[in-house]
Amino acid sequence: MTDYPKTLMRQYANSTTLLALLEDFDQWVDPARFTEQFLRNVWDINTAVGFGLDIWGRILGRSRYLQIQQTPGFNFGFNIGAQSGTQWQPFGQAPFYNGQISGTTAFALQDDAYRNLLLVKAAANIASSDCPSINALMRAMFGDRGPAYVGYDPDDPMHIGYTFDFFPTNVERAIIESGIFPQPAGTTLTYIYKTLSYAPLGFAGMNAGANPEYVTGFDQGPFYNP
Repeated sequence: MTDYPKTLMRQYANSTTLLALLEDFDQWVDPARFTEQFLRNVWDINTAVGFGLDIWGRILGRSRYLQIQQTPGFNFGFNIGAQSGTQWQPFGQAPFYNGQISGTTAFALQDDAYRNLLLVKAAANIASSDCPSINALMRAMFGDRGPAYVGYDPDDPMHIGYTFDFFPTNVERAIIESGIFPQPAGTTLTYIYKTLSYAPLGFAGMNAGANPEYVTGFDQGPFYNP
């Protein structure tokens, strides 16, 4: 509202106190700024953030929280509240402790990653379950990570494979294996991830998703080259 002075009786038109109160009140109740913020932060999925994206997630049936599989095995870390049988190793003999030894842990996607996931989910809801449509969805989700495509075995055409020619992180694997991509009716499905034929040198977290056993110590393997 910008025409609130028109609502004043003439005898109060020059009252500085009353005009100041009305101006402050107008700033609080004026729907223009609220409407602008609502359209930007909630209504438009391309610009929505935080709470707005969570609302879109409820509509599309996809939460920003993922259950991430922990990497089992030996870990370097402090033995605080460790369960019986936990295998701790000293520095230089095991990767740093990265959460619980087994099971899953919750992980919240940041807004940009969550927005992309929701857009792919929305497209998947109306997509056909044919190879071109699935390939388009896979490229939209992981096109900046490496080649991703769907194929099938000519000897067993009812068994398809979703191939990802890169090393997915635990978060990416959780997204892939959550059923984000449609599956043709009557088919069986396999997820195929790129694997290494050698042992790279690097920190354990760099390759903990697909091949944690391949990360080795200094002078035991080539530098990590994804």
